[in-house]
Amino acid sequence: MHVKMIESENLIPISFLQSGNDLPLTDTLSFKHPTIHEIMSLDTEHNGLYSEEIYYSMINIFLTDPYDYMVYLDDHGFDYESTTPFKLFLLLYQDRMKTYSEYLNNNPDTDINEIIKNDIYFRAFKFFIDVDDFLVVNIDDKSVVCTKSGEFICDEQSYDYIFSFVKLCNGIYNVDRINPENAFAKQILIEDEREKIKKKKNKNLDSDDNKKSNRIGNMLSSITWCCNGGITPFNRNRLHIYDLIDGVNKYNKLLNYNNTMHGLYSGTVDKKSINFNSIHWSL
Repeated sequence: MHVKMIESENLIPISFLQSGNDLPLTDTLSFKHPTIHEIMSLDTEHNGLYSEEIYYSMINIFLTDPYDYMVYLDDHGFDYESTTPFKLFLLLYQDRMKTYSEYLNNNPDTDINEIIKNDIYFRAFKFFIDVDDFLVVNIDDKSVVCTKSGEFICDEQSYDYIFSFVKLCNGIYNVDRINPENAFAKQILIEDEREKIKKKKNKNLDSDDNKKSNRIGNMLSSITWCCNGGITPFNRNRLHIYDLIDGVNKYNKLLNYNNTMHGLYSGTVDKKSINFNSIHWSL
């Protein structure tokens, strides 16, 4: 059985993302669309020094794309093509809770409340959904995420919206994906990914980590000093994360469009080679 992944763009309209509104989950709960100020306030202990690192650790909890976890799923006996993002979220969460359980068995004097307080899952749920706790329960053979007091947070259907919302707000799209034709080709793909993971573990990834930790900073610099001047050091912290990423992407697309048209007018670019629908900055 293959699960047909719904494209993120089909669930969340661009106009909603541009509104800056939080994503409604229930009548009382919503999923935060954070501003830059809110993101940079995550690390109050160090005046925001590690805020970006914390932020990306938290959104990673909801970026449960089975394709990206094909090796993990294969190791646990699951097919990534028939696994939903919600199912993967539950598997990863259960693995983490199992680790805590084993640790507490070996360290019975440890304060479980202190562990929960600092756990990235609970910090993420507090930041994005404003709940102090959550658990997974089974209702009518269906898994549901709720608070300890029984307040509904999400199920598989509503989690799809959270998954899509997080991806789109943070400019994460499905690109360069391989769709294997059969089971043999799929296994080759999985083993290739397994080798890539092994190589990454053996490499010094400090430079890659540095790029990730500076992503927001680099985009803020670009949109402040390279765009049309509407964003300044005095108002950029009020931007929502989608606006920041969309602004930088649109500017890059406009720059590419202008350069292409300049090449066309100067005779260095063949008009037949231009797909105007794909390069136009307004599309």
